[in-house]
Amino acid sequence: MTAQECGDNADRMVRKFIKKAKKEGIVEEYRSRARYKKPSVVRSENKAKRQRVIDKVNRDRNELFNPSTKRLAKRTRRRK
Repeated sequence: MTAQECGDNADRMVRKFIKKAKKEGIVEEYRSRARYKKPSVVRSENKAKRQRVIDKVNRDRNELFNPSTKRLAKRTRRRK
């Protein structure tokens, strides 16, 4: 990343860097490598992460096919 790429704007350059670092997972990887985790702990964390994703997809799918009145009320509410 260069200064010319961001129009010599330091704030924009910092924001772009942070966005790229998050996208590539640099900070997350650093934090995960900061301390040793037993392989069983890593496996259990990955399993829990997968289960959260599955639960979220299922919740969204159920909401799509069986919409609740609360979410419909939020969507149809009009501003004054």
